[in-house]
Amino acid sequence: MVHLFLLVSFFFFAFLPNIYANELKEKKRVLVIFYEQSDLPAYSKVEQGIKQGLGAGTEFDIEYFFEYMDSHRNPDQKHKQLLSDLYRHKFSKKKIDLIIAYGVAPLEFVIAHHDDFFQNIPVVFAATRTNIAHISLPPETTGVLSDIDYAGMLNTALEIHPKTRHVAVVNGASHTDLFFEEGFRKAFEPYNKQFDFIYLTRLPFAEIEEKVKNLPEQTVILFYMLLQDGNGKAFVPRQAASILAKEANAPVYGCLDSYFGDGIVGGRMFSLEVKGLRAGEMALRILRGEKASDIPMSSIGTTINKFDWRQFKRFGIREDRLPPDSIVQFKTYSFWESYRWYIVATFFVLLAQSGLIFYLMMARRQRRRAQSQLAERLDFEKMLSTLSARFVYLPFDRIDTEINRVLESIGNALNVDRVSVYEISKENTRFYHVNSHNHIDTVTLPSEYKFDQLPWINQKLMQGEIFTLSNLADLPEEAEDDRNFLSGLGILSLAVIPLSTEKKIIGVLSLIMLRHRQEWPQELLRQCRLVAEILSNAMVRKHHEETLKWAEVKYRVVADFTHDWEYWFNADGSLEYVSPSCERISGYSPREFLGNPALFRDIIIQEDQDVWDSHSCDFRHELKSCEIQYRIQRRDGQICWIEHSCQPVIDRQGSLQGFRACNRDITLRKHSETQLRTAYTEITQLKNQLEAETAYLQSEIKLEHNFDNIIGNSAALKYVLYKVEQIASTESNVLVLGESGTGKELIARAIHNKSPHRDRALVKVNCASLPSDLIESELFGHERGAFTGAHDRQLGRFEIAHGTTIFLDEIGELPLEVQAKLLGVLQDREFERLGSSRTIKVDVRVIAATNRNLEEEVLQGRFREDLFFRLNVFPITVPPLRGRVEDIPLLVQFFVDNAAKRLGKSIEKIPQSVVQKLQAYSWPGNIRELENVIERAVINTSGPKLSLADDLSRPASKKMSPTLKSLQEVEKDHIQKVLQFAEWRIEGAKGAAQILAMNPSTLRSRIRKLGIQKP
Repeated sequence: MVHLFLLVSFFFFAFLPNIYANELKEKKRVLVIFYEQSDLPAYSKVEQGIKQGLGAGTEFDIEYFFEYMDSHRNPDQKHKQLLSDLYRHKFSKKKIDLIIAYGVAPLEFVIAHHDDFFQNIPVVFAATRTNIAHISLPPETTGVLSDIDYAGMLNTALEIHPKTRHVAVVNGASHTDLFFEEGFRKAFEPYNKQFDFIYLTRLPFAEIEEKVKNLPEQTVILFYMLLQDGNGKAFVPRQAASILAKEANAPVYGCLDSYFGDGIVGGRMFSLEVKGLRAGEMALRILRGEKASDIPMSSIGTTINKFDWRQFKRFGIREDRLPPDSIVQFKTYSFWESYRWYIVATFFVLLAQSGLIFYLMMARRQRRRAQSQLAERLDFEKMLSTLSARFVYLPFDRIDTEINRVLESIGNALNVDRVSVYEISKENTRFYHVNSHNHIDTVTLPSEYKFDQLPWINQKLMQGEIFTLSNLADLPEEAEDDRNFLSGLGILSLAVIPLSTEKKIIGVLSLIMLRHRQEWPQELLRQCRLVAEILSNAMVRKHHEETLKWAEVKYRVVADFTHDWEYWFNADGSLEYVSPSCERISGYSPREFLGNPALFRDIIIQEDQDVWDSHSCDFRHELKSCEIQYRIQRRDGQICWIEHSCQPVIDRQGSLQGFRACNRDITLRKHSETQLRTAYTEITQLKNQLEAETAYLQSEIKLEHNFDNIIGNSAALKYVLYKVEQIASTESNVLVLGESGTGKELIARAIHNKSPHRDRALVKVNCASLPSDLIESELFGHERGAFTGAHDRQLGRFEIAHGTTIFLDEIGELPLEVQAKLLGVLQDREFERLGSSRTIKVDVRVIAATNRNLEEEVLQGRFREDLFFRLNVFPITVPPLRGRVEDIPLLVQFFVDNAAKRLGKSIEKIPQSVVQKLQAYSWPGNIRELENVIERAVINTSGPKLSLADDLSRPASKKMSPTLKSLQEVEKDHIQKVLQFAEWRIEGAKGAAQILAMNPSTLRSRIRKLGIQKP
């Protein structure tokens, strides 16, 4: 019983905290609504992602309700009503805390019944961006937006198969399938010329299956969606993809990760699990108290690169062609691939053990040798170790004093009269010690006391040998000069030890005795050799530090006076040096930068701080020199461009010591570059316009224009030319009216030739000669690829006419859609090329001409009324030839001369009868018809007298149009026009009577009779 009681107590206290904790958790109910049926494998991945996203909410006890609308198989309204009744019955008594709508149809369903039984429940949806564009979302709704990367799937397949020439695309026929087809067809448009696309869409599944078995070589298959084939048979897309992948003779790539693992290669796929994870994370934020309206809709990418290694073996795909972030699954490894790291580690362990054994053997041998040497020099080593350490840590300015102290200690220890150090590199200086006076000093000896004056001893010394002399008599005969010099100084015994470093003699250590010595002990000399090595290192260190100090002084002077902003900062980020030029460039002093290194980044403008941060991170990790450019704000507020370069400094051991950096002010250079780019852009635009104008002029120069040959002196023509003089100097639009063949183009050219734009060409467009589908491109230009056949960009006539005049002949022939765009150009002075969204502004004067009655065309709806008002600023009506018969003789003479010259004939006389016949004719074709009649007459004439080839003897009344005016009306109109031309002056040099060749009183009588009144 006691054991049973203890067992029950154990379980009670073990599980009580968990039971209590579950009771304390707040319960939350989450309703998830899917669009399709529940048996789709894709939804299991979405559910997994949603639960993973909500799984971080350990403070909640979450109860899930998964509902499937099955709208694909039941799209009718009755099914939606049944679903509404079902959900009302299931959830009316349950408090739902949050709804996750996966797809557009569930979202629309929730919004439609929001006020019914989903009231005040926040909603998180997951849908594609294009599908929700038409939906008005309530305030308590947010969601995850995603886009299917159609082109990315193709690009990934092409990277893996670079020799691809054919792309087979498999897709179904359901509403969802057609949505996918619309997307990938639009995405593949840029690739149509590069690859042969084989669309296996909306076909029976058996036909698709048969075709994928016999695809041509160098083909890849893209499988998007197949919920229903062309015969209406329903499919699960994963199963359809698996069947086709096993039958196909080419690799199959899928667009959803739910297809993966059963036959397809993989590819750049849309991850349903990631999409569900994002929705779950957003739902958890709402459950934790955030408002849905405060959470912006997320558009984080949900595509992954995922591949089946088994299919690599089947199709011979190389793994090195996969994208860098690819996931490869189902891979099997060989023995070497599985255990290679263990084999390599074992090999290196054995190698390390062998090396360690060899090292221990060598160390043992060296230790025994060192022990034998140590026994010989133990006493003197104590002094040497102290001496060596003393010079290593000695301040630079105390080295001379310490060397003197060492010499004193040596003299006392060895009982010699004098110890000195002589530096060969310095002529007169040495360290000198007199033992009897116990005095140490650095003295300047006479110039005659040099080792150069001991030639024989110096020769021995330069060989690096220790030279000892116990008695001057021991010197050989060739050392007579050395003996005399030493005896003059009273030196009887001498030991000279060379001071050397790196096989170079830098000085000598001399032991001098003023008495004879039997022999210099070898142990004494060996110990002095050790002292000489330490003194050599001290002297070299002193020399190097002097050199470094002087180099630092010179570098500091150079850095202080450099034009650029130099600075040095240590590896820990602290500043060591900032040149004074920083104040000239930035306005801040070196003291401010040294006290606050963060000031370097603070003065960089906010737009360029990311460039500085990226650079700071890169050069610290890569340790290589690099350059960047950024802008700083000076203390006075001005913006300066800085070119920054930095170089890491690494010692011989490979340790980073710091960074040397240089900032250069390139503001003037940047401004010059900007001006050059602007000038280059303007030059390019002017060059393009000049090329277009040149091409246009080359085409126009081939035409024969008589714009300087407006022939005639009739009152009607003079009135028209008067109108031309009035309007030519302005920028107003002109509408030239008149019958066909009356010379409307000559009037337009006359206006242009007298305008401020006379130096530029008149750009002409015949609206009647261009097809209706090309006239818009001719007027406004097009971009490459704007329509079939548009292989290159073309400037429109309006763009060519920028800054000059454009002549739109036969304006009444323009289609209505082009009239609308022309109206926009006249109103706003801007337009867009076909195939381009860039607005082009132009300054163009428009002269339009037509032989139609535009007012009648407006009434018939064939011409825009607003365009007519824009063109009809200053109308000029060119009179027909029958209205200016007095000009016919001049025109006949002009045409006869031109035709005779061209045909190689000589016509000297034009009979008056011929002129009368020509004046009596009505000329329905006007001047153009007259020119043709004269040319036929010249061809027909064989002598010097012109003869007509046409029969013009019929009465003019039969040829006249029934709409022509009576003679009295013509007379009235003519007199009225002449009066307007003469500004209603009757008499005088420029009066109407003189122009009409009439008596002023007769003209007044005719004015009264015809009822002409001045406005």
